[in-house]
Amino acid sequence: MIMRLTDRVLSLHPAVVTILFVALFVGGGVAINIYPFGSATSSLIFSVAMLAILAPVMLWHYSLYRVASDRNAQSVGHSGRRAFLFLLAIVGLCSFLILFPMLMSTAPTEPAYRVIATAVPISMLVGNLSYFASIWAAANALTRFDDRKKSTEFHKTLGTFILEFYLPIGIWVIYPRIKRLLAASLQPQA
Repeated sequence: MIMRLTDRVLSLHPAVVTILFVALFVGGGVAINIYPFGSATSSLIFSVAMLAILAPVMLWHYSLYRVASDRNAQSVGHSGRRAFLFLLAIVGLCSFLILFPMLMSTAPTEPAYRVIATAVPISMLVGNLSYFASIWAAANALTRFDDRKKSTEFHKTLGTFILEFYLPIGIWVIYPRIKRLLAASLQPQA
Protein backbone atom coordinates (compact mmCIF):
# COMPACT_ATOMS: atom_id res chain seq x y z
CA MET A 1 0.00 0.00 0.00
CA ILE A 2 1.31 3.45 -0.93
CA MET A 3 1.61 5.86 1.96
CA ARG A 4 0.01 9.28 1.46
CA LEU A 5 2.12 12.42 1.78
CA THR A 6 0.25 13.50 4.90
CA ASP A 7 1.01 10.15 6.58
CA ARG A 8 4.67 10.43 5.59
CA VAL A 9 4.95 13.94 7.04
CA LEU A 10 3.38 12.84 10.33
CA SER A 11 5.57 9.76 10.55
CA LEU A 12 8.72 11.91 10.75
CA HIS A 13 10.48 11.45 14.06
CA PRO A 14 10.20 14.45 16.43
CA ALA A 15 13.99 14.91 16.28
CA VAL A 16 13.79 15.46 12.51
CA VAL A 17 10.96 17.99 12.86
CA THR A 18 12.75 19.81 15.70
CA ILE A 19 16.08 19.95 13.86
CA LEU A 20 14.40 21.17 10.67
CA PHE A 21 12.44 23.85 12.54
CA VAL A 22 15.47 25.08 14.50
CA ALA A 23 17.69 25.10 11.39
CA LEU A 24 15.13 27.09 9.40
CA PHE A 25 14.53 29.47 12.30
CA VAL A 26 18.25 30.11 12.94
CA GLY A 27 19.01 30.30 9.22
CA GLY A 28 16.21 32.81 8.73
CA GLY A 29 17.44 34.88 11.67
CA VAL A 30 20.97 34.99 10.28
CA ALA A 31 19.73 35.85 6.79
CA ILE A 32 17.52 38.67 8.08
CA ASN A 33 20.42 40.30 9.93
CA ILE A 34 22.72 40.50 6.89
CA TYR A 35 21.22 43.77 5.66
CA PRO A 36 20.22 46.80 7.74
CA PHE A 37 16.71 46.61 9.16
CA GLY A 38 14.15 48.67 7.30
CA SER A 39 15.67 48.39 3.84
CA ALA A 40 13.77 46.85 0.94
CA THR A 41 16.38 44.08 0.69
CA SER A 42 16.04 43.17 4.35
CA SER A 43 12.24 42.98 4.01
CA LEU A 44 12.59 40.76 0.96
CA ILE A 45 14.96 38.44 2.83
CA PHE A 46 12.56 38.48 5.80
CA SER A 47 9.70 37.42 3.50
CA VAL A 48 11.68 34.59 1.91
CA ALA A 49 12.90 33.38 5.32
CA MET A 50 9.38 33.43 6.74
CA LEU A 51 8.04 31.51 3.74
CA ALA A 52 10.80 28.91 4.21
CA ILE A 53 9.72 28.47 7.84
CA LEU A 54 5.98 28.72 7.20
CA ALA A 55 5.76 26.11 4.43
CA PRO A 56 6.95 23.03 6.38
CA VAL A 57 5.16 24.10 9.57
CA MET A 58 1.84 24.52 7.73
CA LEU A 59 2.39 21.21 5.91
CA TRP A 60 2.90 19.46 9.25
CA HIS A 61 -0.23 20.99 10.80
CA TYR A 62 -2.30 20.26 7.70
CA SER A 63 -1.04 16.67 7.67
CA LEU A 64 -2.08 16.23 11.29
CA TYR A 65 -5.49 17.74 10.57
CA ARG A 66 -6.07 15.65 7.45
CA VAL A 67 -4.94 12.32 8.91
CA ALA A 68 -6.83 12.79 12.20
CA SER A 69 -9.97 13.95 10.40
CA ASP A 70 -9.88 11.01 7.99
CA ARG A 71 -9.35 8.47 10.77
CA ASN A 72 -12.02 10.12 12.92
CA ALA A 73 -14.52 10.05 10.05
CA GLN A 74 -14.22 6.26 9.98
CA SER A 75 -14.83 5.79 13.68
CA VAL A 76 -17.56 8.36 14.40
CA GLY A 77 -18.61 9.55 10.97
CA HIS A 78 -17.47 13.15 11.44
CA SER A 79 -14.41 14.48 9.68
CA GLY A 80 -14.77 18.21 10.20
CA ARG A 81 -14.75 20.71 7.38
CA ARG A 82 -12.00 23.14 8.28
CA ALA A 83 -9.36 22.53 5.60
CA PHE A 84 -10.18 25.92 4.07
CA LEU A 85 -8.51 27.55 7.10
CA PHE A 86 -5.13 26.23 5.99
CA LEU A 87 -5.59 27.67 2.51
CA LEU A 88 -6.78 30.98 3.95
CA ALA A 89 -3.75 31.13 6.27
CA ILE A 90 -1.36 30.44 3.42
CA VAL A 91 -3.00 33.00 1.12
CA GLY A 92 -3.15 35.66 3.85
CA LEU A 93 0.41 35.19 5.08
CA CYS A 94 1.86 34.87 1.58
CA SER A 95 0.01 38.05 0.56
CA PHE A 96 1.52 39.84 3.52
CA LEU A 97 4.99 38.49 2.76
CA ILE A 98 4.68 39.67 -0.86
CA LEU A 99 3.16 43.06 -0.03
CA PHE A 100 5.55 43.92 2.81
CA PRO A 101 8.69 44.26 0.63
CA MET A 102 6.60 46.15 -1.93
CA LEU A 103 5.54 48.59 0.78
CA MET A 104 9.13 49.09 1.89
CA SER A 105 10.29 49.83 -1.66
CA THR A 106 7.39 52.14 -2.60
CA ALA A 107 7.72 55.86 -1.92
CA PRO A 108 4.91 57.33 0.22
CA THR A 109 4.18 59.84 -2.55
CA GLU A 110 3.31 57.16 -5.11
CA PRO A 111 -0.41 56.48 -5.71
CA ALA A 112 -0.04 52.71 -5.09
CA TYR A 113 1.42 53.31 -1.64
CA ARG A 114 -1.96 53.87 0.07
CA VAL A 115 -3.43 50.71 -1.48
CA ILE A 116 -0.45 48.61 -0.43
CA ALA A 117 -0.35 50.24 3.02
CA THR A 118 -4.01 49.27 3.51
CA ALA A 119 -3.60 45.74 2.14
CA VAL A 120 -0.59 44.87 4.35
CA PRO A 121 -2.37 44.92 7.75
CA ILE A 122 -5.50 43.30 6.30
CA SER A 123 -3.53 40.40 4.84
CA MET A 124 -1.54 40.11 8.07
CA LEU A 125 -4.73 39.99 10.15
CA VAL A 126 -6.43 37.42 7.90
CA GLY A 127 -3.27 35.31 7.70
CA ASN A 128 -2.63 35.30 11.45
CA LEU A 129 -6.20 34.61 12.48
CA SER A 130 -6.43 31.78 9.95
CA TYR A 131 -3.05 30.44 11.07
CA PHE A 132 -4.18 30.18 14.69
CA ALA A 133 -7.56 28.76 13.61
CA SER A 134 -5.85 26.10 11.47
CA ILE A 135 -3.64 25.01 14.37
CA TRP A 136 -6.79 24.87 16.50
CA ALA A 137 -8.50 22.73 13.83
CA ALA A 138 -5.56 20.30 13.82
CA ALA A 139 -5.55 20.14 17.64
CA ASN A 140 -9.30 19.59 17.67
CA ALA A 141 -9.06 16.82 15.07
CA LEU A 142 -6.37 14.99 17.06
CA THR A 143 -8.34 15.36 20.30
CA ARG A 144 -11.53 14.14 18.63
CA PHE A 145 -9.63 11.13 17.29
CA ASP A 146 -8.24 10.36 20.77
CA ASP A 147 -11.70 10.61 22.35
CA ARG A 148 -13.48 8.96 19.38
CA LYS A 149 -16.16 11.63 19.54
CA LYS A 150 -17.69 14.17 17.18
CA SER A 151 -16.80 16.95 19.61
CA THR A 152 -14.48 17.26 22.56
CA GLU A 153 -13.95 19.38 25.65
CA PHE A 154 -12.42 22.82 25.24
CA HIS A 155 -9.60 22.26 27.74
CA LYS A 156 -8.37 19.13 25.95
CA THR A 157 -8.22 20.92 22.63
CA LEU A 158 -6.56 23.94 24.27
CA GLY A 159 -3.80 21.77 25.73
CA THR A 160 -3.14 20.13 22.37
CA PHE A 161 -3.25 23.55 20.67
CA ILE A 162 -0.56 24.92 22.99
CA LEU A 163 1.63 21.88 22.36
CA GLU A 164 1.19 22.24 18.60
CA PHE A 165 1.82 25.97 18.69
CA TYR A 166 5.21 25.36 20.32
CA LEU A 167 5.92 22.65 17.77
CA PRO A 168 9.63 21.89 18.39
CA ILE A 169 8.85 21.14 22.06
CA GLY A 170 5.22 20.05 21.85
CA ILE A 171 5.81 17.43 19.16
CA TRP A 172 7.74 15.36 21.69
CA VAL A 173 4.70 15.29 23.97
CA ILE A 174 2.07 14.55 21.31
CA TYR A 175 4.19 12.11 19.28
CA PRO A 176 2.79 9.00 21.09
CA ARG A 177 -0.70 10.20 20.12
CA ILE A 178 0.46 10.66 16.54
CA LYS A 179 1.87 7.12 16.51
CA ARG A 180 -1.52 5.79 17.67
CA LEU A 181 -3.18 7.89 14.98
CA LEU A 182 -0.93 6.50 12.26
CA ALA A 183 -1.38 2.95 13.58
CA ALA A 184 -5.15 3.23 13.08
CA SER A 185 -5.73 1.76 9.67
CA LEU A 186 -7.39 3.89 7.05
CA GLN A 187 -10.06 1.82 5.34
CA PRO A 188 -10.73 2.66 1.70
CA GLN A 189 -14.10 4.38 1.42
CA ALA A 190 -16.65 2.74 -0.84
